[in-house]
Amino acid sequence: MNHSAVARPPETVSANRFVEMIAEATAPLTGGDYFRTLVARLATSLEVEVALVTECLHYPENHVRTLAFWRGSSLTEDISFDLVGTPCEDVIHGGEFCFYPDRMQQRFPDWSAHEGGVESFIGIPVFAPSDGRVVGHIAVYDKQRMPRDGVVESMFRIIAARVGAEIERMQSEQALRDSEARARQHLSQLAHVSRLGAMGEMASALAHEINQPLTTVATYAQTCLSMLEHPEPDVDALKQALQQSLDGARRAQQVIKRLRAYVSRGELKTRLIPLQRLLDDCLILLQTETRHHRIDLEIDLPSQPPVIRVDSVLIQQVLLNLVRNGVDAINHSEGPDRLIELKVDRAEQSTVFEVSDTGTGIDAETRPKLFEPFASSRQDGLGIGLSLCKSIVEAHGGELWLAETSDQGSRFCFSLPADPPSAGMTGDQTSVG
Repeated sequence: MNHSAVARPPETVSANRFVEMIAEATAPLTGGDYFRTLVARLATSLEVEVALVTECLHYPENHVRTLAFWRGSSLTEDISFDLVGTPCEDVIHGGEFCFYPDRMQQRFPDWSAHEGGVESFIGIPVFAPSDGRVVGHIAVYDKQRMPRDGVVESMFRIIAARVGAEIERMQSEQALRDSEARARQHLSQLAHVSRLGAMGEMASALAHEINQPLTTVATYAQTCLSMLEHPEPDVDALKQALQQSLDGARRAQQVIKRLRAYVSRGELKTRLIPLQRLLDDCLILLQTETRHHRIDLEIDLPSQPPVIRVDSVLIQQVLLNLVRNGVDAINHSEGPDRLIELKVDRAEQSTVFEVSDTGTGIDAETRPKLFEPFASSRQDGLGIGLSLCKSIVEAHGGELWLAETSDQGSRFCFSLPADPPSAGMTGDQTSVG
């Protein structure tokens, strides 16, 4: 090894030219490519065994990590290490250029031995251009001594200035990415907290949602018991009653599963489904609800019902909530008409659902906060349904609104996109913020 070249560029190449050579090699590079090219040039040009560039870690304070690390004859894996007991501690904590041409085994015996018998060391701190803080350091070291007259300190300072600017640029970019990530996380947490903040509301809503299927289960179970008391029970009728009971139990299970998933993850499990099938699946519940309260239910569908992409269980819950609200309004009305109408229209860009009732209407005081949690026009109402409905419909990209209301009744409408955008959808799932 030519040890005179270890401490300085070859005599035929000036220090300025040496810096220019490194600058030319690294000028078009940034980030990791820049640091790796720099340490490779330093190590091979100065013929040292080790060359590295580090960045200070804020925690723990006495640690750094390498941005590029050359050992032996090639770049190696980056590491982080403790400064205590190393010459790098003098460089970074002292904030000064350090040159130890020899006797490193006496100066730093433990570190020198750990590194395989290091004899000489050059290190320079790297400062951030904006505020002068130490952000890292450059170091080269070798197992042979370095002549004192060979070190060109200015050469290292020029290189360190560029390194400082690049580290600060990377830190600024990382700070921006971290800020954006925190903002995204904050928005996600707000959405999650918003859902969790209504857990009391959701618990009450869940009780309402599963009440009908559980009522179905209880009704048909009681029917089965009554039939079994006959000497010769009708087996076919018994099977049908048991099947209806089982369907009710499965329905309750579906409701709990989908609403729980919606609260915890805000995720819609959408699929294409014919409108007629969507309504058929929940028609028995709609009719059970209205028939029990002696209310007529009229359904008006377009001649060619569309196919829509929805989370069918959740949209059925919206319909059930709106119909149930209509039932409550009619039960609080003294009018002779007891009618709920469900109408579906096809628009150019959406499918519009309308649920009308002949109930008491909604008073002026309640209307502005109608879709807020716990808003209700009745003393015994929990006001939980419309808030939940609005959240579900908007998660589908639609809208829910009160079209009209008076002492003769109310009409609620909600729209669903005719062709929801595929962006943000993976398979059959749509992520909801």
